[in-house]
Amino acid sequence: MSAPTAGVARRFRDAFARCPGLLDRLCAAEPAVWVNPRHGSTTDGLPLTKTDLEDAQARWDRLVPLLAHLFPSEAPTGRIASSLDALPPSLPALLGLGAGARAFVKADSHLPVCASVKARGGLFEVFSRAEHVCLQQKLLDKADDYKKIASEPVVKVLSEEEVAVGSTGNLGMSVGLAAAALKMRATVHMSADAKEWKKRLLRSRGVNVVEHAGLYGEAVEQGRKEADANPRCHFVDDESSTTLFLGYSAAAKELKGQLEELKIEVSSANPLVVYIPCGVGGAPGGICWGLKHCFGDAVHIFFAEPTHAPCVTAGLASGLHDDICVQDLGLDGKTEADGLAVGRASGLVCKSVEGLVAGTFTVDDNELFESLVRLIDAGGRFMEPSCCAGLLGPTRLRSAAGVPSEVSALLDRGTHVFWATGGAL
Repeated sequence: MSAPTAGVARRFRDAFARCPGLLDRLCAAEPAVWVNPRHGSTTDGLPLTKTDLEDAQARWDRLVPLLAHLFPSEAPTGRIASSLDALPPSLPALLGLGAGARAFVKADSHLPVCASVKARGGLFEVFSRAEHVCLQQKLLDKADDYKKIASEPVVKVLSEEEVAVGSTGNLGMSVGLAAAALKMRATVHMSADAKEWKKRLLRSRGVNVVEHAGLYGEAVEQGRKEADANPRCHFVDDESSTTLFLGYSAAAKELKGQLEELKIEVSSANPLVVYIPCGVGGAPGGICWGLKHCFGDAVHIFFAEPTHAPCVTAGLASGLHDDICVQDLGLDGKTEADGLAVGRASGLVCKSVEGLVAGTFTVDDNELFESLVRLIDAGGRFMEPSCCAGLLGPTRLRSAAGVPSEVSALLDRGTHVFWATGGAL
């Protein structure tokens, strides 16, 4: 038994038997790569269906007039959408891409309202909750102009409703700001690694911020417990919410439209490769699932995690999903990438993407800051250090031992999209 895995329970060691060397690297908090042997595009038998994806896209469409009304300067079109920006010309080669590869940033770091990918999930769930209350109380019909939700009689009803969430930062921001816009009460339970400025911003909007001394899991559990005791409180559960997941998934259609506008073909000969920073897994999982519905075998998605909090890598590679946490591997779950500081993966996400995601890789905190400097020096836009985890993907896949040749060959062709998950605020 190697030194790093000496304290790991037998059942966890056995679960990693099909991934030689991976457990050692994870336990030692060393950068690692896991290539999914089950990678494919079969979505049959999963918890959600293509109909659910289409319903989510239709709800986003219904919300357009309301979002434009509530956020006239931030989202004047009513769309929670981000640009697809070409990387500065000197950067792709520095990142490890070949001359035949195109490279873009999906700038969710500049999404309206809260400048993070969590706007896609948090806003979607809060506004879905408001829609549900209004439909249930006969205050709204799906054929109505949804600006009606912002009318005085409806807002009076919504002001009696409450939402709560546990968060490392960005999800709490999106839920709190969305609830404040609708005059709903909101409580955000924030873990110890949440940034102070995010707490200040939420409090300035009237959101109740509860600080916890522990990590992400404790904040979520306490928030869930308090919400369960209040029948008027809806808990936004980052670990198991299908509504959050579907809010994120609609981003796939947006990216598909942008690539079509640029006349970029996506096919087996010209693959799409997407790198997404990953915490509990909700946003990358939803996006991955949506992309597979749009592009099938032509898209390859890789999740990026911190070396000290590789919960989704552990859950998928072992097959144990949410029945294993990083503490089981002797890791502390602490990282400067606050949005990725999660000890246990979402079971919903692991089940939904275990046959879809191409693989995962882990990065050290120092590499995040080095990548950010490289990005800015090359003329790119600022993003949170945690977003820079994705930028390490090509180098990691090209240099790691044991990566199949068909995976490393992806780095020399096709279209590569680095998902920037937060940073403009």
